[in-house]
Amino acid sequence: MKRLALLTALSCLLSGVVAAPARADVPDARADDGSHVVAETTVGGDPRTVDLTVRSTGVGGYAMVRLILPTDWAAHPDRTWPAVYLLAGETRLQDYRGWSANTDIRQLSDDAGVLVVMPGAGPAGFFSDWWNYGKDIALNQWETFTAVELPQLIDRGYRGDGRRAAAGLSLGGYGAIELAARRPGLFRYAASYSGNLNPTGPTGELLTDAIVTSAKLDPEALWGDRRRESARWEAHDPLVNAGRLRGTELYLSAGNGLPGPLDGKLPIDVLPGAMLLEFLCGGQTTAMAGRLRALGVPATVDLYGPGTHQWAYWQEQLHKTWPRMLQVLAAGVVS
Repeated sequence: MKRLALLTALSCLLSGVVAAPARADVPDARADDGSHVVAETTVGGDPRTVDLTVRSTGVGGYAMVRLILPTDWAAHPDRTWPAVYLLAGETRLQDYRGWSANTDIRQLSDDAGVLVVMPGAGPAGFFSDWWNYGKDIALNQWETFTAVELPQLIDRGYRGDGRRAAAGLSLGGYGAIELAARRPGLFRYAASYSGNLNPTGPTGELLTDAIVTSAKLDPEALWGDRRRESARWEAHDPLVNAGRLRGTELYLSAGNGLPGPLDGKLPIDVLPGAMLLEFLCGGQTTAMAGRLRALGVPATVDLYGPGTHQWAYWQEQLHKTWPRMLQVLAAGVVS
């Protein structure tokens, strides 16, 4: 009963909705599986910020991406660019629109010389190709969308050059590290801010179920029953597969869930949930850091103590990691 009550509470904390835009004026580019951009929408009158509506074969429908173009992108039509992928949390954290709504990423990108790619991953897609009870159907294939279709579309339609870094918050932090482990070479740099990095662990399993349930989806459709399909769960656990991260520059950060220096303006009704979520993700991040250390896999780790699960901390972490991301991309190789 205690587990059910906690699962219900987490589901309520994680619930939310996302909307979609319009307008058609798009590059003639397709991914290998036929996925393509069907519409572009300029955001707030800024010609450098566009929302892309992607018809995704893997997802089995439409997926949203916010894209910030480099300052000189239009002036240099023959130039290609590296890309920083900023991965969203679950829908409660505003999905593909969250980074530009809650951080100064637009200003940070002004002189960066990179494409900034901010994909959605459904209300609780886990950046994974869902098992769907073993049925051979193209539905909720979010790993395929994020790691295959979208890079092809960005490179072919928006002049990406194949050099990529990734950072994510919460569920997006999981996505950045997990995709780097499952697909070595996809990202040169991967950063997790408050990520749930050990879904097969005791609190990780609970949090995974809560996130999927909060989106009114079936938790067992993701990776199957935790006991009967343990191999599939483990195949999607960054901690279990930490050895595959060797060669990718890594950054992990999280608080411990206690109110910290940036929590002063957090509404009192939001604070308990933000504390609980950061406590859970902080524990997983600590475990992941220990696992990497035991394996001798280099990682920069910032376990900054008091701090809850909210944007003020992720904005701070973005500023801490942004210069190094750009250095890794500019160098062309992982140092």
